[in-house]
Amino acid sequence: MFGLDVIEIIMLVVSALIVGFSKAGIQGATIPAVAMMAIIFGGKDSSGIILTMLMVGDLVAIMKYGKQGNIRDVMKLIPAAVVGIIAGALVGTWINDGQFKMLIGIIVIICVILLAIRESQKRTIPLPDNPFLKGGVGVISGFSSMIGNAAGPIFNVYILAQNLKKETMIGTTAWFFFLMNILKLPFHIFLWGTITLETAKYTLFAIPFIAIGAWGGIWIVKNISEKTYRRLIIVMTAITAIRLFL
Repeated sequence: MFGLDVIEIIMLVVSALIVGFSKAGIQGATIPAVAMMAIIFGGKDSSGIILTMLMVGDLVAIMKYGKQGNIRDVMKLIPAAVVGIIAGALVGTWINDGQFKMLIGIIVIICVILLAIRESQKRTIPLPDNPFLKGGVGVISGFSSMIGNAAGPIFNVYILAQNLKKETMIGTTAWFFFLMNILKLPFHIFLWGTITLETAKYTLFAIPFIAIGAWGGIWIVKNISEKTYRRLIIVMTAITAIRLFL
């Protein structure tokens, strides 16, 4: 089926379930899916296939939580994200993938440590409304997302620092990544050639499983506390950072 063996089809199905679960539930849980897709299709080719799967997951999350998302904050990040995407598209044609992942991993681990320290504080430290901070988050998110779909943990640190409710966090994150992924499409189609009519069949096959995973994510969000939800995101972010080194 699709030129894949049974094991690869199972991995594709599991990846789709994880994408849906992460987008509508525990943010940052997509790294196992990214890894499995890379095993099936190869690093660069898989980035285009999983991009379209992630966009489907974003749409599901937007339909459920989009009205609660902070669109104004997202739009402030997009211009800087465009700069990062363009830089990532150009650098991605020649940079050593292993070296890049190590660099992002270091950045993410630093962010996780700072986030864990912040979560342990008894008082809330508000995130400064600084245009340079937003610009940095946008550029780094755009760059790392374009190279290896690794922007999740970086944006998680930013969004968690705002002390938003679960639903608002999910809605804001979904809007940010959906808009950013739309901006990435031309580079994948025309520059890298990783999204084609041939690859579209994998996304179409994955849609029902993404929906099932999203349903599971929505159930989880409804049945866990705000504190537990935040800690789960921190754990997934830390796992992501470690995975980037492998």
